[in-house]
Amino acid sequence: MSINLVWRTDVHLSDRAPSSRTDDWADAVFDKLGQVRDLAREVNAAAILDGGDFFHIKSPTRNSHALVHRTAEHHSTYPCPVYCTPGNHDSVYGDYTFLPQQPLGVLFSTGVFKRLYDGYEVFFAGRGDQMYAKAYPYTKPKGGWADANPFAIPMNQRNGPIVRVVGIPYHGTSYDMERFTSIEKGDEDILICVAHVLASNKGGSMFEGEDIIKYSDLVDTAPDVYLFGHWHKNQGVEEIGGKQFVNIGSLTRGSLSQDNLDRIPSAAVLRCTEKGVEIEVRPLNVRPAEEVFDVEGRERQVKRQVEMDSFVTAIRDALQPSDEGETLADAVSGMDMPNEVRERALAYLERV
Repeated sequence: MSINLVWRTDVHLSDRAPSSRTDDWADAVFDKLGQVRDLAREVNAAAILDGGDFFHIKSPTRNSHALVHRTAEHHSTYPCPVYCTPGNHDSVYGDYTFLPQQPLGVLFSTGVFKRLYDGYEVFFAGRGDQMYAKAYPYTKPKGGWADANPFAIPMNQRNGPIVRVVGIPYHGTSYDMERFTSIEKGDEDILICVAHVLASNKGGSMFEGEDIIKYSDLVDTAPDVYLFGHWHKNQGVEEIGGKQFVNIGSLTRGSLSQDNLDRIPSAAVLRCTEKGVEIEVRPLNVRPAEEVFDVEGRERQVKRQVEMDSFVTAIRDALQPSDEGETLADAVSGMDMPNEVRERALAYLERV
């Protein structure tokens, strides 16, 4: 028996469509969620793992009751539970201690989603032709995690592996590496970690100053598979040092970027057997970018930006401020030109 899990992340559900989208955002998102549900049914999944940022708007008052109700109704049609690790968009200030007042906190409290972070994890195991799951807030046993197997299934009665899944929520721009290094493996066969952090093969930092974890820095940690949320672009699936890193990006395309114009959102199927984990990336059916994005508006925006940059460059090359402390704006202000033109030029300079 294989234990099959389905992975999705960064849904970014909202009542309001992103400014670049021309379609009904909520309908488009629920269509993708429905495809994930159908995939879970197809592969007889034991669970869906969600990497966080399920909601987009951090302010709880800007997510309608109707949206939360629709989410609950939709997930009531799922063939298996959903275990979710919170992301930075799921709470005000990106601080998941505020979850009790957030839409995601409502989904947790009502059981629509199961918690997968800090003191909450889940085990899966097969016995005969049955598949068992147990999720609970844990306390580390005195004997270590080897004593934490909640199934205690004799080897001669086991059918397939024991799989354990833990979660690391978004916790700021400087990541606490102890959250990764402190994870210990017990007598489960496969240990999977869901983490809402920036990660890549190269590592480094994002331009806002947020850490990017390097895959190779996690090779000596306990998990066999890492599932990453937070970074929307598809970085694929890689194996390094015997560990698998799944970083396939957001389930949705909100911003009008070249990546989103080219990228096809995907989910992943994890087939866990006693031999290991086989990962299959499943692209979703999505409408062409030109049907859902204001591509012409984007082209106009780019054209305006190019013209503005050219205009400023031309002025900078043409003008020589008379005083050492004079700024380019000062020079424009002193030029002999109609007031309307001067004001437009200064406005452009201020924007740049």
